[in-house]
Amino acid sequence: MIILGITHPISWNSAACILVDGQMVAMAEEERFNRIKHSPRIPPRKAMAFCLEKANVNKNDVDYVAIGWDRAWQAALGNLETDTFMSSLNQTAQWLRRGMTYDHQLPLDEYPKKKIIFVNHHLSHAASAFYPSGFEEANILSLDGSGGSESGILAVGRGTDMEIFHKIGNRGSWGLAYELFTDALGFRRHSGEGKVMGLAAYGTPDPNGLPFIDWDEPIPKIIPKQRQQFLANLTPRKKHEPLTTFHKNLAATLQDSLERAGMRMVEWLYEKTGLRQLCLTGGVALNCSMNGKLALLSCVDKVFIQPAAHDAGTALGAALIVHVDKMGERPSWQMKHAYWGAEYTNDEIAQALSNYSNIRFHMSNDIYKETSELIESGKIVGWFQGRFELGPRALGNRSILANPSLPDMKDKINNEVKHREPWRPFAPSVLEEEIARYVSPIMESPYMILAFDTKSDKKSELKSAIHVDNTCRPQTVSKTTNLRYWQLIKQFEKRTGIPAILNTSFNVDGQPIVNTPQEAIDTFLHCGMDNLAIGDYLVWKKEG
Repeated sequence: MIILGITHPISWNSAACILVDGQMVAMAEEERFNRIKHSPRIPPRKAMAFCLEKANVNKNDVDYVAIGWDRAWQAALGNLETDTFMSSLNQTAQWLRRGMTYDHQLPLDEYPKKKIIFVNHHLSHAASAFYPSGFEEANILSLDGSGGSESGILAVGRGTDMEIFHKIGNRGSWGLAYELFTDALGFRRHSGEGKVMGLAAYGTPDPNGLPFIDWDEPIPKIIPKQRQQFLANLTPRKKHEPLTTFHKNLAATLQDSLERAGMRMVEWLYEKTGLRQLCLTGGVALNCSMNGKLALLSCVDKVFIQPAAHDAGTALGAALIVHVDKMGERPSWQMKHAYWGAEYTNDEIAQALSNYSNIRFHMSNDIYKETSELIESGKIVGWFQGRFELGPRALGNRSILANPSLPDMKDKINNEVKHREPWRPFAPSVLEEEIARYVSPIMESPYMILAFDTKSDKKSELKSAIHVDNTCRPQTVSKTTNLRYWQLIKQFEKRTGIPAILNTSFNVDGQPIVNTPQEAIDTFLHCGMDNLAIGDYLVWKKEG
């Protein structure tokens, strides 16, 4: 059975995936192909074409197309029934017209209607985390800005079944609150939320939290009118205005309130089910700091967070739900890595390199040894290998790498390479078997999506890859799932004694992560990287 999963065009992060007999073959976000950051409100045409090509099938071979969103009329009806935000028929009609406009943008004219299946947005989120987790049973928390008839669910997964215990309406959305504060703090909504999370570490949270949250409810609840009043009394920061202590404290209070609410929700689920496995999903689940706090709760033993937890992940979740519905069983496939995108051969890379007169390059006999020597010496290296990663975090296939023990490396990469705010943090990629040296408790984190306190005696080794609050969001690198990256870090360890490398995404601020060799070379030439390790080729810029 071949199932093509896609995001609905109303989504903020567009993507497609393809399952063949329940096994993932390919998944990619549209932004990697059209070069539009996030590709909001854009159908995933190029990602769909990539998935079909990677699976070596055509449109006629596809049994079902699964869409990670309700039909417009279903979502509108759900809002009318469950949320006063859509309590008037006039508002619901307006929302319905908007939703149907996006329905009509679905690039599915060549597929028979009987093959097209719409799936509830938050169930798609939930399935994208639960079914690939490897957990037979788990609590599920899904939170985002909005998803049709709700902005979040608290649920449980058992075998093939998922049961929703509680829905969070759109007006009381935790994701929307974070978006609104992101905007008020002078950053771009649906893109700058990670900046707010990073900024929070520089401030001190108000111990009372945000004043528009009802903490007396079993599940903390946002009071929409009070939230609106609070925001109305703020003076929005303009993009280029300085960040004051007030802004830093506001970010800290927002982050602290989200973490406290998330912990209460997870504890509520544990009281309901007694289960100690947790799946996190939805755009809010990209908040590393919150995830780290949830993972350390006494009622949680194991956590799984799907790396494309934002809207892109609904393409996968919808496809998995259709598989379960049609086959009557869960796929045996588990998500053990995020490398589901496009890849390029050494021949293709050599052809791209030959088109540039302002570089010099050679094929390395040992790309790991040569690259580790450069990194040890303080060079900043672009690392382009294998299939590109799923999700917003570079995980060692489209990465910019540096020596984490050099104290000036953070400022140098922010200023000269990434062209972004100097306070933004980076993360370390650590050999999976050595993670206990740096954080406690020992926990796998293959998707760089959990933040932990760094052990005090190891901070010097990770100076430029830990945040101002001494936390880090490590990526644990497995020899099994990414041998090339593991070998590079192992070579660096042999030279320095440090089994970790500073890792950030291979892009500059505001651009998607690179996909093709040409994009990698262009980015390398137009920022402060020293070298490029692309396939088995090592590249330098020509002087002058």
